[in-house]
Amino acid sequence: MALKNRQPINSPPGTPTAGTPWAGLGILAVLVLAMIALASYLIFSNDQNPTQSAAPGTTNGSANTEPAPTVTGGTSQQIAGIPSSASRNTARIAADDPVEVSLAALLAAHPITGPGTPPVAVTIADSTQWQAAVAAASLSADPIGAPLMLAPAGVLDESGREVLAELSPEGAPVTRESQLFTIGTVSPPSGYRIGKVVGTDPAEVAAETARLRSRLAATPPGAILIASSEAEEFAPPAASWAARSGDPVLFTSPDSVPRPTLEFLEEKANAKVPVFVLGSTEQVSAEVVKRLSKVSPQVERVSARTPVEMALEMVRYSSGSFGWNLNDPGHGYMVARSDRPMDAIAATPLTTGGTWPAVLLTDDQSKPPEPLLEYLLDVKPGYTTDPTRALYNHIWIIGDENLIDTDQQGLLDDAAELAKVETTG
Repeated sequence: MALKNRQPINSPPGTPTAGTPWAGLGILAVLVLAMIALASYLIFSNDQNPTQSAAPGTTNGSANTEPAPTVTGGTSQQIAGIPSSASRNTARIAADDPVEVSLAALLAAHPITGPGTPPVAVTIADSTQWQAAVAAASLSADPIGAPLMLAPAGVLDESGREVLAELSPEGAPVTRESQLFTIGTVSPPSGYRIGKVVGTDPAEVAAETARLRSRLAATPPGAILIASSEAEEFAPPAASWAARSGDPVLFTSPDSVPRPTLEFLEEKANAKVPVFVLGSTEQVSAEVVKRLSKVSPQVERVSARTPVEMALEMVRYSSGSFGWNLNDPGHGYMVARSDRPMDAIAATPLTTGGTWPAVLLTDDQSKPPEPLLEYLLDVKPGYTTDPTRALYNHIWIIGDENLIDTDQQGLLDDAAELAKVETTG
């Protein structure tokens, strides 16, 4: 697969550069911790050596697509050289469990050492209840700022409790002084002021979470997302956008709209809020859209055939203030496996700052699917004379090498690499 035939998009001189996220230290499994620390170092080093940027395929400065040396052993002292955790345009959360992913993403977004700012509150969802985790993602966004943490089967393990203690959320007026929010079936840890959301089913939990956010934010949402409660693999784009925007996610079954969803839409404050249905007619039928249209004046469908294509459609999509509209260079992304949707949902704390990465999905261990690669090449950044005045793309890899290997990481790095645009005349 040739990556160098696509002409990069030129970034005009004088355009501000896009920042790159830096990671914090924590008390996770050592491999995850070491990855975060090293990712920060390597990304910083890249920023300090901009003259190495060159067109893909050149000898000096092109992205390294060969597999990087792997990290062996289990201590940070054994890390040397350039391991597979990071490259010039990528950084990896090297975990194979959604709970570990959520802790690593939370620490990367809110470093617990140095000048990093801890979140005012943290939202906890059961790792086995993906619908609750998707609904909880909307509390991550401003003005609430309570990023997601997953609890194994609803109970925080030792690592989760220690990370929570080190983050030490203090609450704030916007959270009504709550330090934690628990969504769904969660056993709350003691010693914290907690706001609880419960319900008898995913639709009720999601609707109550949406009401909580409206009360805390003191304003109706900008948009409302409707997702299928039976199509987990199509859920990551909803969680990613909810974490970015604060727009709540409600659930429907494929052929009928649950009462809690309708009741939220029928509330006076939501009467003029646009509704966006995520998924094709296989996930959400035309009858459901027709029913939603009877209570909401503006209902649009964002549709795609596969989870990979659904993520790409959401990244490209724009309607009013809804949608990422990432159709030019200078953005952040995260790439996770489409057959492990909870990994992408768990990584939503990354989406609340830094390069504000939108979720993209891959369906293979060793290579990106063609639509994903085509998109990244469409938004590939470029420059004509001065790379330090260009825009940059950056990609977080979510998962260890058994999920997304170094071959794929190298291809993604190359697709994101800033390239010189050759001019004629």
